Amino acid sequence: MKFKSIINFEKTTLKLFTFFYNLALFGIYFCNLPKIFIQKYFYGKYSYSLSERMGYNFPKIDSKGRFVIWIHAVSVGETLAVVSLVRELKKKFDNPCIIISSITETGHAEAKKNFVCADAHVFLPLDFSWIINSFIKKCPPNLVVVSETDFWFNFLSSCKNVGAKIALVNGKLSRKSTERLQLFNFFAKKIFSNFDLICLQSEQYYSRFVKVGCIPEKLFVTGNLKLDSDPFFIKPEELSAWKKELGIQEKDFVVVIGSTHHPEESLLIDKFKFFWEKGFPLKIVLVPRHPERFDKVADYLTSQEIPFVRLSATKYKKGEERVVLIDSMGLLKKCYQLADLAIVAGSFCEEVGGHNIIEPCWYGVPTLFGPNMNNQLELVDLVKKYQSGIQLEIEDLQSTMTNLFTSKTDRERLGQGGLLLVNNSKGASKITLNLIINELGKK
Repeated sequence: MKFKSIINFEKTTLKLFTFFYNLALFGIYFCNLPKIFIQKYFYGKYSYSLSERMGYNFPKIDSKGRFVIWIHAVSVGETLAVVSLVRELKKKFDNPCIIISSITETGHAEAKKNFVCADAHVFLPLDFSWIINSFIKKCPPNLVVVSETDFWFNFLSSCKNVGAKIALVNGKLSRKSTERLQLFNFFAKKIFSNFDLICLQSEQYYSRFVKVGCIPEKLFVTGNLKLDSDPFFIKPEELSAWKKELGIQEKDFVVVIGSTHHPEESLLIDKFKFFWEKGFPLKIVLVPRHPERFDKVADYLTSQEIPFVRLSATKYKKGEERVVLIDSMGLLKKCYQLADLAIVAGSFCEEVGGHNIIEPCWYGVPTLFGPNMNNQLELVDLVKKYQSGIQLEIEDLQSTMTNLFTSKTDRERLGQGGLLLVNNSKGASKITLNLIINELGKK
């Protein structure tokens, strides 16, 4: 009798928690409706994802009795991190039914490109219980793999209710997220209790997950999956042809600035004006992080009277352009192969917290990045360990670049450090895969 009372109490508590969670979520989304409206109708940000995020147009998926693996990766970085792991999971489970869910349109596009083998690519709906429950029942998963940091309570609970095992891979928690979850410890415990296995990038993240109430027996430090990603190489003749298309000449010193956010374009470009005024043959390849900002960045370059050409309009180039604006997605790795020097953005503005500073290392390209790397601390440690890049304040960019422009030896030393980093840091995918097979296979 006492046992039944405990179960009934837990069910009642869960219902109350779900009710208040849905209520809070409704308040958050309601307050953000004007922003969503502006971004959709003025900037086209949610041009084809909004209906699916509201729970409509879920594709028909026939698993044909196969084992169903659901991979959730919120955006581009999280998607790229699990590419190698998903390929291995497909082999281990003998051609399972694979569903890939994303939240951002850029992440969705990246998933389609990298996971051609998937049975479906979907946008994860808003995390209201009545939408999510219906969504999950259409193709109940056997195994759910969540990449990095996207923890949605109703999504996880609904998957758990249909009998799925749930693994977090490449897991991490920022310092701010840890502090917030500690304030709402009951909420944190409810979310993370859904996970059967939590694979983390570093010991630092291990301690943070313990602080927010995770059971240590579920936690494993496996390393960073991003280091197992397969670098994309283009052939020398293709690289030469692309340089010609972009107007890059032999004399040009090419700096690729990847994944920029507002106001990083203006902050960084301002530091380059000095070199152009001195007559240095500096060519910038500028790659904004989000497509809805392409026009804004073009407008900024125009306002500064900086000669530039957009990738989509290279046939109109005059040969005097100082900046090539990459106004197409999925080309960052290709761009890094053009570079004499790379700057990884998202690190010069506090709200972003950094991007993948390892990507230029795959190509032996010396790398610079800013002070705001709170979401990529383990990558900063690696880069510093192998001396493959330099972290700096925006005020120091001009002097640092002057040194690197004039010292080929320093550039080569950084580039070699990057190649060594990549070669010595692989293995997280294999460790994570074995844990999924062994740990979840026991339950």
